Amino acid sequence: MNGNSKPYAILVFGAPMSGKSSFAQQFSKRFSAPFLNISELHAESRISRKTAMKLAAEIAKSKQTMIVEGGLDTEKQRNEMKRLFLSAGYLPVLIWVQTDLAAIKHRMRQKYSNLADAKAALESSYNKLEAPADSENAIVISGKHTFQTQCKNVLSGISERSGAK
Repeated sequence: MNGNSKPYAILVFGAPMSGKSSFAQQFSKRFSAPFLNISELHAESRISRKTAMKLAAEIAKSKQTMIVEGGLDTEKQRNEMKRLFLSAGYLPVLIWVQTDLAAIKHRMRQKYSNLADAKAALESSYNKLEAPADSENAIVISGKHTFQTQCKNVLSGISERSGAK
């Protein structure tokens, strides 16, 4: 995947239940790349963002292409993560997983047995999400497409970006 001398930091973000984790896990497995889910670390182990950033910096020392998901909801958070990887010699690539609200709501109802819990979970995270600015140059994929299609679109986007430099 990496024809240049720098590893990639694939930063995956999007609305809750958009398909971020599914894509990131499959992409990580396909390319034998480390996968760090910051949101999961926080939810399951109560690891702070600061600690997660330190963990990402330590993993970055491996100089392996890696996949990061979670904790990238705002432009500020994405820029912070991009700076971390740039300083470690990586080429950061933003992947925005887009899924329509109706599909997200349907997936939430399947995940949560209680409709009130689903609504609360959706509102708490969906409202914090910032769409990428044009300057972020994110690769946009659909959370409703197959992994094969998503992967093809990401690799094509990476190729276009690296060819333009």
